[in-house]
Amino acid sequence: AGRFARDIDYRTSEFQTCAEDRPLVCHFSANNPEDFAAAAKIAEPYCDAVDLNLGCPQRTAFVGHFGSYLLGKDDRKLVVSIVKAAHNAVSIPICVKIRLLDQLEETAELVRKLRDAGAAWVVIHA
Repeated sequence: AGRFARDIDYRTSEFQTCAEDRPLVCHFSANNPEDFAAAAKIAEPYCDAVDLNLGCPQRTAFVGHFGSYLLGKDDRKLVVSIVKAAHNAVSIPICVKIRLLDQLEETAELVRKLRDAGAAWVVIHA
């Protein structure tokens, strides 16, 4: 999301869409509330919802500290703040893709917090 928000050349080369693509959900990784909110605001005129990817377990997500690597207890307040920032920045739905946590109740608690932060829906990549 950060690069998308800050780099117009990157955005121009990596984001193309047309009316026939609708409905469209823009899918971003992020570890910073301001970056995600800025990316959502830029994408808003071209899509119907914005998704925060917290499901990615790839090595690049580990190195960049995003995706599923933000699902640990230490980062849950950050994740909630990322969703809240985007929800406050745009008028379209914010959704979140997560993975199942170790305990079902822990997963349910996170989903409730994401909902309360403004997530319109949460998808569980199991």
